[in-house]
Amino acid sequence: MADSAAMTRGTLAQTKAANAFLITRGPASLRIGKTALAQADAEDTPWSDPFVLAEKNGAAYRVWETASTYEGHPVRLIVVESSALDQRKGKKLENKRKKEAELLSQEQAQWESRLFSCREDAEQALASLKASLRPRFHRVEASVDEVIRPKKRRGRPKKGAEPEVETRFALRLNAAFDQEAWERARRKAFRFVLVTTVPEEWKGQPMDAKEILKLYKGHISVEMNFAFLKDLFFTDEIYVKKPERVAVLGYLFLLALAIYRVFQRRVRQFITPEQPLKGAGGRKLTRPTGQAIFQLFQYVKVVLLKQPDGQIQRALSQPLTYEQRRILQGLGLDESIYV
Repeated sequence: MADSAAMTRGTLAQTKAANAFLITRGPASLRIGKTALAQADAEDTPWSDPFVLAEKNGAAYRVWETASTYEGHPVRLIVVESSALDQRKGKKLENKRKKEAELLSQEQAQWESRLFSCREDAEQALASLKASLRPRFHRVEASVDEVIRPKKRRGRPKKGAEPEVETRFALRLNAAFDQEAWERARRKAFRFVLVTTVPEEWKGQPMDAKEILKLYKGHISVEMNFAFLKDLFFTDEIYVKKPERVAVLGYLFLLALAIYRVFQRRVRQFITPEQPLKGAGGRKLTRPTGQAIFQLFQYVKVVLLKQPDGQIQRALSQPLTYEQRRILQGLGLDESIYV
Protein backbone atom coordinates (compact mmCIF):
# COMPACT_ATOMS: atom_id res chain seq x y z
CA MET A 1 0.00 0.00 0.00
CA ALA A 2 1.49 3.33 -1.04
CA ASP A 3 0.51 6.85 -2.01
CA SER A 4 0.34 8.08 -5.60
CA ALA A 5 4.06 8.95 -5.61
CA ALA A 6 4.74 5.22 -5.91
CA MET A 7 3.59 5.20 -9.53
CA THR A 8 7.09 5.12 -10.99
CA ARG A 9 9.05 2.63 -13.06
CA GLY A 10 11.56 2.13 -10.23
CA THR A 11 8.93 1.38 -7.60
CA LEU A 12 7.12 -1.08 -9.83
CA ALA A 13 10.40 -2.83 -10.64
CA GLN A 14 11.41 -3.03 -6.97
CA THR A 15 7.98 -4.35 -6.02
CA LYS A 16 8.21 -7.07 -8.66
CA ALA A 17 11.76 -8.01 -7.65
CA ALA A 18 10.62 -8.40 -4.02
CA ASN A 19 7.72 -10.66 -5.08
CA ALA A 20 5.36 -8.07 -3.63
CA PHE A 21 2.32 -6.27 -4.99
CA LEU A 22 1.35 -2.62 -5.15
CA ILE A 23 -1.97 -0.94 -4.42
CA THR A 24 -2.05 2.82 -4.83
CA ARG A 25 -4.35 5.63 -5.82
CA GLY A 26 -3.57 6.78 -9.33
CA PRO A 27 -2.32 10.37 -9.64
CA ALA A 28 -4.72 12.83 -11.28
CA SER A 29 -2.18 13.38 -14.06
CA LEU A 30 -1.84 9.67 -14.89
CA ARG A 31 -2.77 9.18 -18.54
CA ILE A 32 -4.06 5.63 -18.19
CA GLY A 33 -6.11 6.82 -15.20
CA LYS A 34 -7.71 9.58 -17.27
CA THR A 35 -8.50 7.06 -19.99
CA ALA A 36 -10.12 4.71 -17.48
CA LEU A 37 -12.25 7.54 -16.06
CA ALA A 38 -13.39 8.49 -19.56
CA GLN A 39 -14.31 4.88 -20.34
CA ALA A 40 -16.17 4.56 -17.05
CA ASP A 41 -18.34 7.54 -18.01
CA ALA A 42 -19.84 5.66 -20.95
CA GLU A 43 -23.50 4.69 -20.66
CA ASP A 44 -22.86 0.98 -21.26
CA THR A 45 -20.13 0.64 -18.58
CA PRO A 46 -20.85 -2.53 -16.52
CA TRP A 47 -20.57 -1.07 -13.02
CA SER A 48 -20.93 -3.37 -10.03
CA ASP A 49 -23.94 -3.23 -7.76
CA PRO A 50 -23.61 -0.70 -4.90
CA PHE A 51 -22.06 -2.04 -1.71
CA VAL A 52 -20.84 -0.69 1.63
CA LEU A 53 -17.68 -1.43 3.58
CA ALA A 54 -18.39 0.29 6.90
CA GLU A 55 -20.85 -1.18 9.37
CA LYS A 56 -22.45 2.14 10.30
CA ASN A 57 -23.12 5.28 8.24
CA GLY A 58 -20.72 4.09 5.57
CA ALA A 59 -20.53 5.35 2.01
CA ALA A 60 -21.87 3.21 -0.81
CA TYR A 61 -19.43 2.24 -3.56
CA ARG A 62 -19.57 1.03 -7.13
CA VAL A 63 -16.51 -0.29 -8.97
CA TRP A 64 -15.53 -1.00 -12.54
CA GLU A 65 -12.27 -2.58 -13.62
CA THR A 66 -10.10 -2.48 -16.71
CA ALA A 67 -6.49 -3.38 -17.51
CA SER A 68 -3.54 -1.49 -18.95
CA THR A 69 0.25 -1.28 -18.87
CA TYR A 70 2.47 1.32 -17.25
CA GLU A 71 6.21 1.58 -17.95
CA GLY A 72 6.10 -1.97 -19.30
CA HIS A 73 4.31 -3.41 -16.25
CA PRO A 74 0.78 -4.83 -16.51
CA VAL A 75 -1.57 -3.17 -14.04
CA ARG A 76 -5.21 -3.37 -13.07
CA LEU A 77 -7.18 -0.11 -13.02
CA ILE A 78 -10.17 0.00 -10.70
CA VAL A 79 -12.46 2.99 -11.06
CA VAL A 80 -14.27 3.62 -7.76
CA GLU A 81 -17.41 5.70 -7.37
CA SER A 82 -18.30 6.78 -3.85
CA SER A 83 -21.60 8.19 -2.62
CA ALA A 84 -19.71 10.44 -0.19
CA LEU A 85 -18.23 13.40 -1.99
CA ASP A 86 -15.16 14.83 -0.35
CA GLN A 87 -16.20 18.11 1.30
CA ARG A 88 -13.21 19.96 -0.09
CA LYS A 89 -13.91 18.74 -3.63
CA GLY A 90 -17.60 19.60 -3.29
CA LYS A 91 -16.84 23.13 -2.09
CA LYS A 92 -14.25 23.62 -4.82
CA LEU A 93 -16.70 22.48 -7.49
CA GLU A 94 -19.44 24.76 -6.17
CA ASN A 95 -17.03 27.72 -6.14
CA LYS A 96 -16.13 27.03 -9.76
CA ARG A 97 -19.80 27.00 -10.71
CA LYS A 98 -20.46 30.34 -8.98
CA LYS A 99 -17.36 31.91 -10.50
CA GLU A 100 -18.39 30.76 -13.96
CA ALA A 101 -21.89 32.19 -13.51
CA GLU A 102 -20.45 35.55 -12.40
CA LEU A 103 -18.05 35.60 -15.36
CA LEU A 104 -20.85 34.89 -17.84
CA SER A 105 -22.97 37.63 -16.27
CA GLN A 106 -20.12 40.11 -16.65
CA GLU A 107 -19.52 39.07 -20.26
CA GLN A 108 -23.22 39.39 -21.01
CA ALA A 109 -23.39 42.93 -19.59
CA GLN A 110 -20.20 43.96 -21.38
CA TRP A 111 -21.09 42.71 -24.86
CA GLU A 112 -24.78 43.64 -24.83
CA SER A 113 -23.87 47.26 -24.05
CA ARG A 114 -21.53 47.42 -27.04
CA LEU A 115 -22.94 48.26 -30.49
CA PHE A 116 -21.32 47.56 -33.85
CA SER A 117 -21.71 49.63 -36.96
CA CYS A 118 -21.86 46.65 -39.33
CA ARG A 119 -22.93 43.05 -39.13
CA GLU A 120 -19.50 41.78 -40.23
CA ASP A 121 -17.83 43.31 -37.18
CA ALA A 122 -20.50 41.85 -34.90
CA GLU A 123 -20.11 38.41 -36.48
CA GLN A 124 -16.33 38.52 -35.94
CA ALA A 125 -16.81 39.54 -32.32
CA LEU A 126 -19.34 36.71 -31.90
CA ALA A 127 -16.87 34.14 -33.27
CA SER A 128 -14.14 35.45 -30.95
CA LEU A 129 -16.53 35.32 -27.98
CA LYS A 130 -17.54 31.73 -28.71
CA ALA A 131 -13.89 30.69 -28.92
CA SER A 132 -13.01 32.33 -25.60
CA LEU A 133 -16.00 31.08 -23.62
CA ARG A 134 -15.67 27.45 -22.55
CA PRO A 135 -18.31 27.04 -19.82
CA ARG A 136 -18.46 23.73 -17.95
CA PHE A 137 -21.75 24.13 -16.12
CA HIS A 138 -23.78 26.43 -18.42
CA ARG A 139 -25.24 26.39 -21.90
CA VAL A 140 -24.54 29.64 -23.72
CA GLU A 141 -26.49 30.78 -26.78
CA ALA A 142 -25.15 33.86 -28.58
CA SER A 143 -26.50 35.69 -31.58
CA VAL A 144 -26.28 39.01 -33.46
CA ASP A 145 -29.37 41.23 -33.25
CA GLU A 146 -30.23 44.37 -35.18
CA VAL A 147 -30.84 47.46 -33.12
CA ILE A 148 -32.76 50.28 -34.81
CA ARG A 149 -32.59 53.54 -32.95
CA PRO A 150 -33.06 57.24 -33.64
CA LYS A 151 -30.03 58.89 -35.14
CA LYS A 152 -28.50 61.49 -32.90
CA ARG A 153 -28.20 64.96 -34.39
CA ARG A 154 -26.98 68.24 -32.98
CA GLY A 155 -29.51 70.87 -32.18
CA ARG A 156 -33.29 70.81 -32.23
CA PRO A 157 -34.91 68.90 -35.12
CA LYS A 158 -37.01 70.87 -37.62
CA LYS A 159 -40.72 71.05 -37.08
CA GLY A 160 -42.52 68.31 -38.96
CA ALA A 161 -39.30 66.54 -40.00
CA GLU A 162 -39.33 62.78 -39.73
CA PRO A 163 -36.73 61.47 -37.27
CA GLU A 164 -33.81 59.73 -38.83
CA VAL A 165 -32.94 56.24 -37.65
CA GLU A 166 -29.79 54.17 -37.82
CA THR A 167 -29.09 50.43 -37.66
CA ARG A 168 -26.59 49.02 -35.26
CA PHE A 169 -25.75 45.45 -34.28
CA ALA A 170 -25.39 43.97 -30.80
CA LEU A 171 -24.49 40.60 -29.33
CA ARG A 172 -27.11 38.81 -27.29
CA LEU A 173 -26.01 36.20 -24.75
CA ASN A 174 -28.30 33.77 -23.00
CA ALA A 175 -26.60 31.62 -20.32
CA ALA A 176 -28.60 28.80 -18.72
CA PHE A 177 -27.47 26.41 -16.02
CA ASP A 178 -26.69 22.98 -17.50
CA GLN A 179 -27.97 20.47 -14.95
CA GLU A 180 -26.73 17.49 -16.97
CA ALA A 181 -23.18 18.88 -17.19
CA TRP A 182 -23.26 19.67 -13.47
CA GLU A 183 -24.30 16.13 -12.55
CA ARG A 184 -21.61 14.74 -14.86
CA ALA A 185 -18.97 16.89 -13.16
CA ARG A 186 -20.19 15.77 -9.74
CA ARG A 187 -20.00 12.12 -10.79
CA LYS A 188 -16.41 12.62 -11.86
CA ALA A 189 -15.63 14.25 -8.52
CA PHE A 190 -17.09 11.17 -6.81
CA ARG A 191 -14.67 8.88 -8.68
CA PHE A 192 -11.03 7.92 -8.32
CA VAL A 193 -8.78 5.25 -9.79
CA LEU A 194 -6.90 2.55 -7.92
CA VAL A 195 -3.86 1.04 -9.62
CA THR A 196 -2.68 -2.37 -8.51
CA THR A 197 -0.42 -5.21 -9.54
CA VAL A 198 -2.27 -7.73 -7.36
CA PRO A 199 -3.39 -10.69 -9.51
CA GLU A 200 -7.07 -11.56 -9.81
CA GLU A 201 -6.41 -14.60 -7.62
CA TRP A 202 -3.81 -14.91 -4.88
CA LYS A 203 -3.22 -18.01 -2.78
CA GLY A 204 -6.55 -19.42 -3.83
CA GLN A 205 -8.44 -16.29 -2.80
CA PRO A 206 -10.19 -14.19 -5.45
CA MET A 207 -8.92 -10.61 -5.45
CA ASP A 208 -11.68 -8.83 -7.30
CA ALA A 209 -12.15 -5.07 -7.47
CA LYS A 210 -14.25 -5.01 -4.29
CA GLU A 211 -11.54 -6.84 -2.33
CA ILE A 212 -8.85 -4.45 -3.62
CA LEU A 213 -10.93 -1.47 -2.50
CA LYS A 214 -11.44 -3.08 0.90
CA LEU A 215 -7.68 -3.48 1.32
CA TYR A 216 -7.06 0.10 0.21
CA LYS A 217 -9.66 1.58 2.57
CA GLY A 218 -8.30 -0.50 5.43
CA HIS A 219 -4.86 1.11 5.29
CA ILE A 220 -6.19 4.28 6.93
CA SER A 221 -6.54 2.42 10.24
CA VAL A 222 -2.82 1.61 10.01
CA GLU A 223 -1.77 5.13 9.07
CA MET A 224 -3.76 6.68 11.91
CA ASN A 225 -1.63 4.76 14.39
CA PHE A 226 1.53 6.36 13.08
CA ALA A 227 0.38 9.68 14.51
CA PHE A 228 1.69 8.22 17.76
CA LEU A 229 5.16 7.88 16.22
CA LYS A 230 5.00 11.37 14.70
CA ASP A 231 4.06 13.05 17.96
CA LEU A 232 6.69 15.69 18.78
CA PHE A 233 6.47 14.65 22.40
CA PHE A 234 8.33 11.48 21.43
CA THR A 235 10.34 12.44 18.35
CA ASP A 236 11.13 16.14 18.77
CA GLU A 237 14.51 15.52 20.42
CA ILE A 238 16.23 12.14 20.56
CA TYR A 239 19.14 11.99 23.02
CA VAL A 240 21.21 9.27 21.41
CA LYS A 241 24.36 9.85 19.40
CA LYS A 242 24.85 6.88 17.12
CA PRO A 243 22.59 6.15 14.11
CA GLU A 244 22.26 2.49 15.10
CA ARG A 245 20.89 3.57 18.49
CA VAL A 246 18.35 5.79 16.75
CA ALA A 247 17.28 2.73 14.75
CA VAL A 248 16.95 0.68 17.94
CA LEU A 249 14.84 3.42 19.50
CA GLY A 250 12.63 3.37 16.43
CA TYR A 251 12.07 -0.36 16.85
CA LEU A 252 11.18 0.21 20.49
CA PHE A 253 8.58 2.75 19.39
CA LEU A 254 7.15 0.18 16.97
CA LEU A 255 6.99 -2.45 19.72
CA ALA A 256 5.24 0.03 22.00
CA LEU A 257 2.76 0.77 19.21
CA ALA A 258 2.12 -2.94 18.68
CA ILE A 259 1.42 -3.44 22.40
CA TYR A 260 -0.85 -0.38 22.38
CA ARG A 261 -2.85 -1.81 19.47
CA VAL A 262 -3.20 -5.25 21.08
CA PHE A 263 -4.35 -3.62 24.32
CA GLN A 264 -6.90 -1.50 22.44
CA ARG A 265 -8.20 -4.48 20.46
CA ARG A 266 -8.65 -6.66 23.55
CA VAL A 267 -10.67 -3.97 25.32
CA ARG A 268 -12.89 -3.41 22.27
CA GLN A 269 -13.79 -7.11 22.20
CA PHE A 270 -16.00 -6.77 25.28
CA ILE A 271 -17.29 -3.23 24.62
CA THR A 272 -20.56 -3.37 22.68
CA PRO A 273 -23.14 -0.77 21.57
CA GLU A 274 -25.53 -2.32 24.09
CA GLN A 275 -22.93 -2.00 26.87
CA PRO A 276 -20.76 0.99 25.94
CA LEU A 277 -17.86 2.24 27.98
CA LYS A 278 -18.45 5.44 29.93
CA GLY A 279 -15.43 7.54 29.16
CA ALA A 280 -14.12 10.84 30.47
CA GLY A 281 -16.81 13.48 30.69
CA GLY A 282 -19.55 10.86 30.61
CA ARG A 283 -19.13 10.07 26.91
CA LYS A 284 -20.45 6.72 25.73
CA LEU A 285 -17.73 4.89 23.82
CA THR A 286 -18.45 1.81 21.70
CA ARG A 287 -14.99 1.70 20.06
CA PRO A 288 -12.72 3.35 22.63
CA THR A 289 -9.18 4.22 21.67
CA GLY A 290 -6.26 3.27 23.84
CA GLN A 291 -5.83 6.91 24.78
CA ALA A 292 -9.46 7.17 25.97
CA ILE A 293 -8.97 4.02 28.06
CA PHE A 294 -5.78 5.35 29.64
CA GLN A 295 -7.60 8.55 30.59
CA LEU A 296 -9.88 6.52 32.84
CA PHE A 297 -6.84 5.36 34.82
CA GLN A 298 -5.03 8.70 34.79
CA TYR A 299 -5.94 9.64 38.35
CA VAL A 300 -5.55 6.25 40.02
CA LYS A 301 -3.28 6.90 43.00
CA VAL A 302 -1.36 4.37 45.04
CA VAL A 303 -0.53 5.23 48.66
CA LEU A 304 2.63 3.78 50.26
CA LEU A 305 2.25 3.06 53.98
CA LYS A 306 5.34 2.31 56.03
CA GLN A 307 4.64 -0.27 58.75
CA PRO A 308 6.31 -0.24 62.20
CA ASP A 309 8.38 -3.24 61.14
CA GLY A 310 9.71 -1.27 58.18
CA GLN A 311 7.68 -3.02 55.51
CA ILE A 312 5.92 -0.96 52.85
CA GLN A 313 2.25 -1.58 52.25
CA ARG A 314 0.62 -0.39 49.04
CA ALA A 315 -3.02 0.66 48.92
CA LEU A 316 -5.31 2.56 46.60
CA SER A 317 -6.21 6.04 47.73
CA GLN A 318 -9.82 5.31 46.74
CA PRO A 319 -11.67 2.29 45.32
CA LEU A 320 -11.65 1.74 41.56
CA THR A 321 -14.73 2.80 39.63
CA TYR A 322 -17.06 0.37 37.89
CA GLU A 323 -15.59 1.16 34.47
CA GLN A 324 -12.04 0.74 35.73
CA ARG A 325 -12.85 -2.67 37.25
CA ARG A 326 -14.69 -3.66 34.09
CA ILE A 327 -11.65 -2.98 31.91
CA LEU A 328 -9.28 -4.82 34.24
CA GLN A 329 -11.59 -7.83 34.43
CA GLY A 330 -11.91 -7.89 30.64
CA LEU A 331 -8.15 -8.03 30.41
CA GLY A 332 -7.95 -10.81 32.98
CA LEU A 333 -6.57 -8.50 35.68
CA ASP A 334 -7.71 -7.00 38.95
CA GLU A 335 -6.69 -4.21 41.32
CA SER A 336 -3.87 -6.34 42.67
CA ILE A 337 -1.67 -5.03 39.84
CA TYR A 338 -1.52 -1.78 41.81
CA VAL A 339 -1.08 -3.14 45.33
